[in-house]
Amino acid sequence: MNSVRPTKRTNVRLLNGLVSLAEQVAPAWVEEKAFGLWARPRRTPAKWGTALSGARAFRLEAGGAALAAWEWNVSGARGTALLVHGWSGNASQLGSFVEPLVARGHHVVAMDLPAHGQTAGNFATVPLLAHTVAELGQRLRPRVVVAHSLGATSTGYALTKGLRPERLALLAPPAQLPPYLAHFAQQVGLSDEMQARLLRRVEQVIGRPVSELDLRVHAPGFGHVRALLVHDRADAVVPLESSRELVALWPAARLIVTEGLSHDRIRRDREVVDQVVSFVTGQAGAEDVLTSGAAVPA
Repeated sequence: MNSVRPTKRTNVRLLNGLVSLAEQVAPAWVEEKAFGLWARPRRTPAKWGTALSGARAFRLEAGGAALAAWEWNVSGARGTALLVHGWSGNASQLGSFVEPLVARGHHVVAMDLPAHGQTAGNFATVPLLAHTVAELGQRLRPRVVVAHSLGATSTGYALTKGLRPERLALLAPPAQLPPYLAHFAQQVGLSDEMQARLLRRVEQVIGRPVSELDLRVHAPGFGHVRALLVHDRADAVVPLESSRELVALWPAARLIVTEGLSHDRIRRDREVVDQVVSFVTGQAGAEDVLTSGAAVPA
């Protein structure tokens, strides 16, 4: 007899049904478990490829943690380039930028943020990550920063805490947390009511309304930093509109819109890497960046 395997869609329906039942029977328990999933990053394996060649591994104190860190070309004459990975990521996820930045004379530093990769911890929040990036800014004085996803949000928020790079590249940045939280809630099958409870719980833990973390509020004051935002048209995690809104409010920001790179492949695409490195190293004008390579009409 042939057995019938449940499809992925069937499994999702079953999971959502179980979550819905649990919400009715034990809502406080579901809220606690959901918050635990939300605030505890997954540990993903590092995949450096050739980028790890020539790296010096060390520990970097910031954000109340000893961050696992790597650096290249310590005596780089063109200043420091800081690479900031996203949620549940690790330093290797921006490894594609290492060799091009080193080749253009930069000292490059990448690290695992608190509770990520090889850095200790079981809990993280955007304010904690932003504080960490701001502290690294004070210590390393990076000339340029390249950041992805919630690492980009944390980097943007760190601009309000003293981070002062000359140029900044943000890949698929969530301008605000609620849509990102909604994506998470949809993935685990939470109801709208439970999503609202989870949002209130997040605000209690971080000690401030999430509206304070909304980069759209702060973007008009970011005119001191030239920024390039890169976002894929079909990003299913962070909508393209997030970057459109930021660029409309950020006086010195420009936008590249890509096709077919999704939320994660955008950080590895060779054309995107070339565009970003040219921009942050000042070797391409803003108009050139907007009309060449991976860029399509925004």
